Amino acid sequence: MKKRVLTALLTCSLALTTVATPGVVLAEDFDQQIEQKSDEINQLQDQQASLQAEIEALEGKVADINAQAQELVAKQEKLSEQTEQIEQQIKDLKERIEKREEKIREQARDVQVNGTDTSIVSAVLNADSLTNAISRVQAMNTIVGANNDLVEQQKADKKAVEDKKADLQVKQEEIQKNQGVLESQKGELLSSQANLDVKKADLASQQATKQSEKDAIVEQKKEAEEEAARVAEQERLAEQARKAAAEAEEAKAAEEATTSESVSTPASETRTTTPSSSTNTPQSTNTPTSSTSGGNNGGSTSNGGGQTTTPSVEEPAKPSVPAPSPSGGSVTSIAMKYIGVPYVWGGKTPNGFDCSGFVAYVYNEATGANFPSYTVSLEAMGSVIPVSQAQAGDLFFWGSRGASHHVALALGGGSYIHAPQPGQSVTTQTVSNWAPDFAVRIN
Repeated sequence: MKKRVLTALLTCSLALTTVATPGVVLAEDFDQQIEQKSDEINQLQDQQASLQAEIEALEGKVADINAQAQELVAKQEKLSEQTEQIEQQIKDLKERIEKREEKIREQARDVQVNGTDTSIVSAVLNADSLTNAISRVQAMNTIVGANNDLVEQQKADKKAVEDKKADLQVKQEEIQKNQGVLESQKGELLSSQANLDVKKADLASQQATKQSEKDAIVEQKKEAEEEAARVAEQERLAEQARKAAAEAEEAKAAEEATTSESVSTPASETRTTTPSSSTNTPQSTNTPTSSTSGGNNGGSTSNGGGQTTTPSVEEPAKPSVPAPSPSGGSVTSIAMKYIGVPYVWGGKTPNGFDCSGFVAYVYNEATGANFPSYTVSLEAMGSVIPVSQAQAGDLFFWGSRGASHHVALALGGGSYIHAPQPGQSVTTQTVSNWAPDFAVRIN
């Protein structure tokens, strides 16, 4: 009888071991995965710190380029002021020259109309007396001297005009040179900003990946805890079954012992009864075994459901193909809305435009595309055409191809609209006033 009890206990213990082992292994596996993911997260955090250092370095370079650009803008504003002063001086000189020329012409007309002879000989011969002759000679000398002074002053003023024009040409060339430098630095600035955007996007992607992995780890931990709780419940039920089987076996053994003492039974019958008791023993132990088998199958299913699933990463969306360019009239009508907007270097909004920022903004508003706000990049948006063939909506460029320093939007008829330079506003102008070097038709 004791042997049967021990057999039942051993059977229950083996069944309990079968239930518990997968849960223990599963927990250890999740612990290893959590530790591995923690290491990966730490590595990502180190990479993010390194990326942040690179971003700060790029931001420093951007700040330096902006500072240099502002210095050039200040110089350009001074040159523009000097240019305006020179143009005013030239205008004043021309007015004085025209007045003197008018006086000289009046004297010539007076001689022709009135027959006035202004020679000294005639003045002496026609004098009534010596005193009158001297007075006439002095008057003639005064007139001749005044005329000579007038002619000399005229020559000096004309030379001054020529010198002012030459000086103005030098100033304008210097302004254009500064504009080229500004555009070049602007290109570097845009490139640095693009690199900065790439770094930030990469950083954001890594942060998203880290968060996704963290969420996956939390979910796995939750599933592991749920699995551990389920296994513990199975163990508790198995223990209850084991105790119930043991108690039932003991009760049955006690009942058999009591029956043997109270009733006198032949030995042959006793031997016949004993196998019957032995036959019932495994039946009572089959209950926890069946429960254990069901628990083991449940554990295998849970283990399959708790496997780690690698989060998918969506590919970046491909840029949409820009819509065909609208008619020139549509673009130019939009551009005309911004006449009077002040020039701001690097400006890309109606709060302030520079030359390329203005053109890019107008085309972006008209097409919904993403035009670059850098003159050299705008060159590549179409095909080069002769300036004489430019129509409304085409682009005018100043400077050599690949190194242009200014851009304007053609209005047709030899006129264009642009953001000229610091201190000025968006305005219209003609090619006869300031001729572009080449034109581009947007594809």
